[in-house]
Amino acid sequence: MNMSPVRSLMAALALVLMSIPGSVWSQSDAPSPSETTLATIEGPLSRENLNAVRLAMADQDVKFNYGNFRFHPQSGDLIGAELFMVIDGVEYREYHEFTSSSCVLRILKESGFRMEGC
Repeated sequence: MNMSPVRSLMAALALVLMSIPGSVWSQSDAPSPSETTLATIEGPLSRENLNAVRLAMADQDVKFNYGNFRFHPQSGDLIGAELFMVIDGVEYREYHEFTSSSCVLRILKESGFRMEGC
């Protein structure tokens, strides 16, 4: 069995994949202009930050709750929480971990939650 046609085909496929611009594969962290940012939480995560967001969201008639906390085993710092939001009758529920102080969680009206910078 002759393998040269298979190798030629694989080489051609690899060349095509390598020529695709990186921007096609990557996703932008910034919300698109059509998305509305309701709140932003920046690391490190704390119950105080979550409560402040909950109160601000309540002023905008958005139900926002949190729970199922995860704490760092050595420092005891809060590093994760399950977030729940109801906006315009649509429910969003996701678990997010703040793995570094550079983490930013955006709460978006149109799509729920988006973690950036971790």
